[in-house]
Amino acid sequence: MKTKYLILGLVLVGSIFSACSRDEESFFDKSAAERAQQALDNANSVFVAPKNGWEMLYFANPESRGYNLIVKFREDGQVIATAKNSLTTGNKMLTDSTSTWEVVSDYGPLLTFNTFNEVLHAWADPQEDGDGYLGDYEFLILLATPERVVLKGKKHSAYMIMRPMPDMDQEEYFDACASLLSKYFGNGNIMTLQQSDSLYYLHNGSTGLFNIVRYGDKAQAEDPVEYPICPTLDGFIMSFGFNDKHNERLYTLNEDGKFVGEEGSVISSGDLSQLFLTYIDVNKGWKADLSASSGEFADAATAFQDQLVALSRDRKAKINSIAITYSDTVFRYTGSYILRIKYEYKAGSKKTSLTADFAIALSRNDGKVVISYDKPANGTAATWYQQASELSKLIESVMGTFALEAEDTLNPTTALVLTNDKSNIAVSGSSGLK
Repeated sequence: MKTKYLILGLVLVGSIFSACSRDEESFFDKSAAERAQQALDNANSVFVAPKNGWEMLYFANPESRGYNLIVKFREDGQVIATAKNSLTTGNKMLTDSTSTWEVVSDYGPLLTFNTFNEVLHAWADPQEDGDGYLGDYEFLILLATPERVVLKGKKHSAYMIMRPMPDMDQEEYFDACASLLSKYFGNGNIMTLQQSDSLYYLHNGSTGLFNIVRYGDKAQAEDPVEYPICPTLDGFIMSFGFNDKHNERLYTLNEDGKFVGEEGSVISSGDLSQLFLTYIDVNKGWKADLSASSGEFADAATAFQDQLVALSRDRKAKINSIAITYSDTVFRYTGSYILRIKYEYKAGSKKTSLTADFAIALSRNDGKVVISYDKPANGTAATWYQQASELSKLIESVMGTFALEAEDTLNPTTALVLTNDKSNIAVSGSSGLK
């Protein structure tokens, strides 16, 4: 009896394994080895297809900004790589076509540049410090389609993307990508990120490393949260997405001048009045452009400058700058906004530069910026207030409620005007108290 049961058990087990084998054959049309080879063949065919090669948005490591490369894979196993950047090529075009490439199997398809390429291996060269830029020359292939290839550095795990290179001059391509980064994120410009129901500030995009803080907060002075980006012709690509949206890497510039992410996040210039006050806090102030201003403010500045000439008996006496800045220590005041007027004249043969500081209050009201007195003038400011009657008119012309206008809403820090019914005051980013 036991022998019969044993034989029956073996028959049942054999039937089960046979059924599993048939199910596996029906679920997978090919064996694991065949599927692996198919992935290799697909990657090879995708890589060599574009006639102009690929734009490669290269991140040496997860903490490094991205750089633009052009890579053309040839069917004979040769690769042509071109770069132009300040870090590895000294802003000169550099092309190397003497190396080879291959797609091999390493727990999945792996792209390797298996002989030295001056353009590509510059990122992985240890250099004198033993680390270099911590780049890779072997990449896991996460996605390979005719429209996009997604790679991940084998050693340092940075994500990077390749897209077919457009039919254009290569040097024009590099210049256009650098221009986009400078135009929209340069000159200290602050952007806003709308992500689901949350708002954030984005600072320092021109460095290729966005700093991010919650809307209304100051940028962190130390150890800011950074997000590496790489510019393209139509937007930018990130090594990993903002906050918890790590896979939202591609942002495209739309007709409204906004950068829209793959999952719906939007980057724009945001609320100008909020940006104005935040910019003063973060970047230490704004400076008025007298030549581009008009109305009561410009007239008062001219009258005060004429009075400076008379008081100093120097026809070259002039207002050097008028700026709104933020200071942690000015006289006995701390944490104050300062309206600073800096002017210079000659005393005998010696050129003298003096400043008058006025502690002011800045606030927002119905989307506008309100400038008002905070504390009375003292020191040099008080002295000059007594001697130069036109100074009081100049100060009064800056006090009031101003609307904000920007010629370029995506880059308001380079073309912003404070305006009311009496004055138009053109302002630009200032380096702060000096």
